[in-house]
Amino acid sequence: MESISNSERLIQWADSKIDGLEVSSDDRPRIVASCLDIAIEHQKAIILLIANKLYGSAFALVRLLFEAYIRGLWLNYCASDKEIDKFKKGKLDKEFGQLIKDIENIDGYNVGVLSKAKQAGWKVMNSFTHSGFNQVVRRNTNSTIEPNYPVEEVEEAINFANAIGLLSYLEISFLAKKNELSIEILKKIEEIKIP
Repeated sequence: MESISNSERLIQWADSKIDGLEVSSDDRPRIVASCLDIAIEHQKAIILLIANKLYGSAFALVRLLFEAYIRGLWLNYCASDKEIDKFKKGKLDKEFGQLIKDIENIDGYNVGVLSKAKQAGWKVMNSFTHSGFNQVVRRNTNSTIEPNYPVEEVEEAINFANAIGLLSYLEISFLAKKNELSIEILKKIEEIKIP
């Protein structure tokens, strides 16, 4: 698939841009950068799994990718110091939808893209992550039980992974206070026109 090789080049490009960046050692930026790094790792894993035709596992990671990115944004822009401390103790008393609402109350994030992505795909993401019917039905052909994922859906998963991955790289450039890099990543996002 051409989209796999394009994704691999995109990841190599983005990795080369953030390699060696320094982020403050304070709790909040370190935690946020870790969430974003998890999102980027999930992006890479999705591409690697799809390249190896391990579609079920790739699709299961799409929700986790989205959650890591959203959690990183919320912890960076919305969480109080008390909420950061609670998160460090393994507690986050907000539902995922509320995290998105909080993020979308912030200038620059208030266009509704995140809530639309959740609304459009959350039930399906959950089904794929928890071996629900959407995942199970894609394991069947007329005569066998094996991966049977429509090419269009595979492309959607690739595009979503790359979009969230690039947005995660962008947030890392913000954390590192590298404005020129942020502009470069924004240009890359516009250039590749991820659907």
